[in-house]
Amino acid sequence: MSVQTSASRPAGKSVGAATVGLVITLTIFVVVFLAFLLAPMILLGVAFLAYVIMRPRADKSTSTGPSQATGMASHGFGSGTQ
Repeated sequence: MSVQTSASRPAGKSVGAATVGLVITLTIFVVVFLAFLLAPMILLGVAFLAYVIMRPRADKSTSTGPSQATGMASHGFGSGTQ
């Protein structure tokens, strides 16, 4: 019969090491969560800025006058404003 002199289970982490591991894990979770949460919002903001910057260049027309001849009767939606 032999007597076992070592501990029955290996020693676990110290309280400090467990706390550091928990803090690192939570930090990684928060960084990844915020990245996935903010990335679409940033992308939409950049796309909106590109739209706002490019829109005035595309919407410019060559004539500044009304598109309809002055003698023609106007009809349809909004015709009372002319």
